[in-house]
Amino acid sequence: MTIEHVPVLISGAGYAGLTAALMLSLRGVPCLLAERRGALSDHPRAHGFSLRSLELLRQAPGLEKDLLLAARAEPGDTTIMIAETVGGPPIEILAAPNGFDTRTLSPAPLCSAGQDRAEPVLLRHARAHGADIRFSTELLSFSQDAEKVHAVLRDAVNGRQKTVVTDYLIAADGSGSPVRTSLAVDMKGRSGVAHAISILFKADLSASMAGRGFFLCYLRNRELTGAFVSCDDPDQGQLNVEYDPAREAISDFDAARCIALVRAALGQSDLEVEILSVLPWRMSALLADRMKIGRVFLAGDAAHIMPPVGGLAGQAAIQDAADLAWKISMVMKKQADPTLLDTYEDERRPVAQLSIARATENYVRRLRQDRNDLGEALGRVSYLDAAMSYRYRSRAISVEEPDDGLPADDTLHPSGKPGSRLAHVPLIRDGVEISTHDLVGRGFALLAGPAGSSWVEAAKTLAQTHGVATTAFGIGVDLSDPTGTFLERTGLEPAGALLLRPDGFIAWRSLGASGDTEQALRRAYARALCLDRRQLRIRSVAEPSLLTPSCEASTTPMQ
Repeated sequence: MTIEHVPVLISGAGYAGLTAALMLSLRGVPCLLAERRGALSDHPRAHGFSLRSLELLRQAPGLEKDLLLAARAEPGDTTIMIAETVGGPPIEILAAPNGFDTRTLSPAPLCSAGQDRAEPVLLRHARAHGADIRFSTELLSFSQDAEKVHAVLRDAVNGRQKTVVTDYLIAADGSGSPVRTSLAVDMKGRSGVAHAISILFKADLSASMAGRGFFLCYLRNRELTGAFVSCDDPDQGQLNVEYDPAREAISDFDAARCIALVRAALGQSDLEVEILSVLPWRMSALLADRMKIGRVFLAGDAAHIMPPVGGLAGQAAIQDAADLAWKISMVMKKQADPTLLDTYEDERRPVAQLSIARATENYVRRLRQDRNDLGEALGRVSYLDAAMSYRYRSRAISVEEPDDGLPADDTLHPSGKPGSRLAHVPLIRDGVEISTHDLVGRGFALLAGPAGSSWVEAAKTLAQTHGVATTAFGIGVDLSDPTGTFLERTGLEPAGALLLRPDGFIAWRSLGASGDTEQALRRAYARALCLDRRQLRIRSVAEPSLLTPSCEASTTPMQ
């Protein structure tokens, strides 16, 4: 059996796996993605990208533009409503075209591309950055020790097997995750909240769409409970319909039954309908006990399963992978201590729990107000805050006392506290408008107020003497703040500063000046990278830095 070596092995080519491959490759970390299917799915499944996900993905040059081109609807051309039928009067309108100006919240536009259109874009960009992505390749088994993971892959085409030796394994292999099962990780919560059939169909939707761009309609009538979603082709639609497995079998949903359901949902009894595919699925609200097991990480549906009402599941998968990618990259390049990887579970698991609760509340409120058994899901964080402004708490985040303990920040009125997402503030650089989010990505970034030049100089000194990869800017000095809102939206005084992680989260904040800026910043870096402060000692010219920014991930074969 042949042996192959790769720094990171990824199992599964959904949103989590493809994002992990893209973001690792973007950071120069070689990876191999094994997908047991012969190709990506052509069923739309999830639709759209949240602003938070696009803020992360737009770090890949050209990706945001290509995702927008993959969507039929223009950004902001979205209608979401609750009605008895698609063609009937709305019971409630949840979103209308251009009804909410997102430009004040994020530099990223809304994107409605379905998963069948978006995944090929992610695949293409991941490969362009060097990711090795293999279809018809199954992860048969794996074992791990303190140093490596040993995995056995099988080529489904020729049946050949090979051993892959890797530093880390990312299990992005879906809700039924064989990796999770083999590790005996429990899933806690509610399994089988509901059962549904997803019907992909072709029909003349001109009357139903009425010129709308992206259209999502939650359906409440006596014949069915479910949702209609417009697809990225003008004559295709997707209908999700709940059913009771105690009374009906999947085989009951033949072409004739599905056509009748589509007609009932659209309110057009004589519509010509062609059924393209029927996909059964089970709605659950489950969270893995652990998301990191040694050198194995669970991501996406392998780690958490939530009702697909509000689109949080796909976004959580993307955000899991983005979090893992920058942390693995910094550890492999010896820019951070390996214990930084423990913060993946510490940070992402509470966010998954919050998202599950919010998605369950969406399901009850929008579709099944009769589900009294799910009443504990009500009264949670707002959808906007859960989707965009969830908070991180871990050993890599500095603490400001007292900690309010809130699971999310206020998106409309950001606090700037450590563990929160950096607020979007428009800035001017070289005459061009950019966002604060355009200043983060590959390494750390320090943003200081107009009187915070000592922080900028301290960051530059640490970069030179300790090899800490950082860009530093004085807002109002190096970059213009045309709206004058930077200090307000970050909670800083003019002499204060923020230390930002590659994912755009605030690792540390000094509200104002410090007596010893270099010492304070050294402590902030040590915490953010999970390093002992002695590892950030000043080095001589001849001494190699522990944190050399230019070093690449190791691909040395294991002897």
